[in-house]
Amino acid sequence: MWLKSTAIAAAAISILTMSVAAAPPIDERLVMKLLGDLRSAIGRDDRAAVAAMIEYPINVLAGGMRIPMPTTAELIRNYDVVFSPSLKAVIAQAAIPAAGRPSPAYRINISETVATVAGDLLWLQPVGGSLKITRITEPLTPQAASAADAPEKSERAPRRLTLSVGQTQLSGTLPSGGRDSYIIAAARNQLIDVRINGVNARDIVIHIADLKTQAPLDARARDGVRVWTGRAPAEADYRIDVVRLAPAGEPLLPYVLVISMR
Repeated sequence: MWLKSTAIAAAAISILTMSVAAAPPIDERLVMKLLGDLRSAIGRDDRAAVAAMIEYPINVLAGGMRIPMPTTAELIRNYDVVFSPSLKAVIAQAAIPAAGRPSPAYRINISETVATVAGDLLWLQPVGGSLKITRITEPLTPQAASAADAPEKSERAPRRLTLSVGQTQLSGTLPSGGRDSYIIAAARNQLIDVRINGVNARDIVIHIADLKTQAPLDARARDGVRVWTGRAPAEADYRIDVVRLAPAGEPLLPYVLVISMR
C-alpha cells in the first residue's frame, strides 16, 4: 500500500514538473504590444479599453491599503484613483533594458511566468491564452514617478523617426511647460498628417517647421494645432514639436501622437 501511494505521489510530482518545465517563457513582443495598447488607450482616455486589459478580481495596492476591484465597471468608476498621473508616467517611460541604449527610467523584467514593470508596480501574466494585467501598485510618491521629467529635463533631445510611407503612433507625457520633439524626412509634395489624440482642447498642440531653416510649414503649424494636414514643400527634414500649453492640471499630461505619410 505504501509503495502504491509513493508511486502515485511520484507520478504526480513528475507530471507537475513536466508541465512547469514545458511552460514557454513570456514573449517579449506580447509584453510590448500590451504596453503599447495600454499607452494608447490611456492617451485617448479610453477607460473601457484600459479596463479590458485587466484580469478580475484584482486588488490595487495604494498607500499600504488593498483596494478591491472585482469587476470592469468598478475599475472604470475608480479609474482616476487607479491610473494616477504617477502610474501613467511609469507606464509611458517603461522599457526593456538593451545593450547600447541608456538605462530606462523604469525597467521591464520578463520571466517565464510574469513580466514586471518598475519592480512590481504592474504584473503582466498569461491568462486564458492572452496577456493580462494581474497586479497594480501605486507608486509611493508622485516625485518618484516624475523624476525623469524634472523641470530641467522638460525639453528632451529630438527623436528621429523612420517613416517614409504609412502610419506610426507614439505616446508620451509632458510636465507643465514641457516639449517633445520628433524629426521626420519627407519628399517634395508628400502628404503629411499629424495629430494629437487623448488631450483636451489646446492643452497640448503641435508645431511643424523645416528643420534646417526653422520656417513653419504654414500659419497653423506656427501657431500650434491639434491636427495638421498638408504637403511637404520640399524634400527635407521636418521637426514636429509637441508642446504642452496647459499651465495647470495633472503634473504629467499624457498624449498620443499619430503621424501618417503617403
